[in-house]
Amino acid sequence: MSKYWLLSHKATLPIATEITATLVISLRNESKNISNLELAIKGITYPFFETILIDDHSEDETFMKLQKSFEGFESIKILRNPGIGKKAAIDYAIASSKGQIILTSDADCIWGSAWVNQMLKDFEDPEIKLVAGPVLSKQIPGFLGGFQLIEWASLLLVTNFGFAIQKPITCSAANFAYRKSAFEEVGGFQGNEKNPSGDDEFLLKKIIERFGVTAVLYQPFKENLVVTEPESSWKSLISQKIRWAGKWNSHASLIHNTFSIIPFIFQMIWLSSFSLLFVGKFGVLAFSLIWSFKIFAESLAFRRILRSLENPFRLSDALLTSIIHPFYVVGIGMGILRGKYVWKGRENRRSD
Repeated sequence: MSKYWLLSHKATLPIATEITATLVISLRNESKNISNLELAIKGITYPFFETILIDDHSEDETFMKLQKSFEGFESIKILRNPGIGKKAAIDYAIASSKGQIILTSDADCIWGSAWVNQMLKDFEDPEIKLVAGPVLSKQIPGFLGGFQLIEWASLLLVTNFGFAIQKPITCSAANFAYRKSAFEEVGGFQGNEKNPSGDDEFLLKKIIERFGVTAVLYQPFKENLVVTEPESSWKSLISQKIRWAGKWNSHASLIHNTFSIIPFIFQMIWLSSFSLLFVGKFGVLAFSLIWSFKIFAESLAFRRILRSLENPFRLSDALLTSIIHPFYVVGIGMGILRGKYVWKGRENRRSD
């Protein structure tokens, strides 16, 4: 997969046409992130731009801080979600938007000065309906931070591979852009409103079905990299991943469901290899060769991705992550079967 990852950077060129864009961010209980978000938004210099920040029934001071931080900025709208959930919030914001292109990100994200131009440049081609970009977690000390950075790199690897072979299966709404007209033509989030996540993957699939796979692009470049805050605990990280992965069986696509199950199957294979340790010295040798290959191949791939995005690669994190990750994935799989998690104060349970 890693051979499809481009090492060369795509230069950010000026946009020749006056493409208008709206950045939409849904917020729930994001009071602690408002200061960084304010700096990121105020750093955007693209001239034909507006921002809509929509509060999704926060239980903290999010809405009040938004009003105070962006008071007097005519190009920034602060709204309240009249519905429930992130999709309802984004849908309402898009209906209130003026931009031809909708950009989405999250309240805990930051981006560089070239981000908007880089994401919008390809929309000069009228055939392009959707552009997705890379997301990595912020670098923090300790193994939990390193583990999340490696895991994000693995997600970028899969995402890029899907786009490269023209069978995209995933992307991130934290770094996402699409034509408002395309969103409206495919009916927006209609058909998967009840799923609390998937405002990115379901829309990607609908746009491909309507306009074809050549209408979507992935830009794996440092110029349009978005950086997100890592989870602060293993519990919150696992809850996040159960929420994300829990939508796998909501896709009607056999390819998508197969790609969703394959990682779990591979982790079970890695774990089953531990049985080799109990069948003599040849079993121990086979086990050592299998895991050496796994660690070596993964380290090469993740090093390639992280360095191309100008992030440090720590071999110690890669080694430990390679060992722990199979247990972690199986644990998430069990959590998906339970179908229960808590996200921003909202509890989700699998409906039987």
